[in-house]
This record gives sequence, C-alpha cells and structure tokens, in this order.
Amino acid sequence: MARYSTDHKEKTRAAIVDAAAERIRSGGFDALGVASIMAEAGLTHGGFYAHFPSRDALLAAAVTRLFDKACETVGRFEEKYGEAGLEKYVDFYLSPRHRDDREHGCPIPALSGDAQRAAPQVKAAFEVGLDKLAERLGQMIPKGGKKAALALFGEMVGVLSLSRTIGDAKQSGELLAAKRKAIVV
Repeated sequence: MARYSTDHKEKTRAAIVDAAAERIRSGGFDALGVASIMAEAGLTHGGFYAHFPSRDALLAAAVTRLFDKACETVGRFEEKYGEAGLEKYVDFYLSPRHRDDREHGCPIPALSGDAQRAAPQVKAAFEVGLDKLAERLGQMIPKGGKKAALALFGEMVGVLSLSRTIGDAKQSGELLAAKRKAIVV
C-alpha cells in the first residue's frame, strides 16, 4: 500500500514553488533560502533535492509561476471587461493598491534587477515569462501587439517602481495618476 497518493510529489513540488514565488516577489532572489522555504511548505531541507536539482532550478520555477499568474491576471481583465480590459488593467497596474501589494503584484518591478544578475536558467525563465506576458497583453492591443505591450510594460514598470520608492503616499499616488492619465490605450 502506497504511503502517499500518486499526485503527492506533484502537489508538494507545487507548494514549494508557490512558497518560493511569494518569497521572491516580496524580497527578491536573495530572500529565498532553501531551508526556510521547505519549512514553510512543512518539509525538511533534505527533501528539497527530491524536487529540484538546485536552488537556481527552484528560482526558475518560481519565476515561471509568477509570470503564469500575471498572464492569468491579464486574462481575467479581458474576460471581465472585454474591449475595456486593457484600460482597466492599466488603471489597476498604476494604482496605489497595486503599488502597496508587493506580495501579489507584477513580478517585473520586483525581480527585473535581480534577473539581470541571476544564473542563466533563472534569467532565461524571466525572459520567457516576460515574452509570454507581453504576448498575452499584446492580444488586447489592437495595433502593435506584443511590441506595444513591451513598451507599455516598460512605462508602467518604471512608474510603479518609482512610486514604490517615494515615501510620501500622496506624492506617489499623484505620480501613478499622472501616468494613468498620460497612457492612451
């Protein structure tokens, strides 16, 4: 008789990846300690290698998960708002709520600095994720598609990142509002 269900290993791996994704989104790649993530998932440090060959493999899986979730978010805006989905997504992205919710927000501003210096497989996962997210958002942009989506992300990520560095919430909110007004979708 099997001690675990047939999908136990898959579920355990998913729990580890989810925990890692949340940790790196809020604290960057350096915030990911294998022992603490395993403890968070209710597992021992030694069990890590049954799921991943290295910390970098976990980082790559976590980055992929974050971008998958970001693509799902874009899809929900399109489903809910139809043709107005892009405008609503921009309003959400450049909102004080999104600015303040680093643990659940877009992975690009949280991780782009770390991704530049990451191991090749982690950097590749970031690049693939960004490409996939731009492709998904580009489906909502009638003219320009993916290239226009990358340009739009460039603007939004920059402003969101700056808004997170401004200590005065009012001034930060004004920056977000000014960019929302300036973006024509």
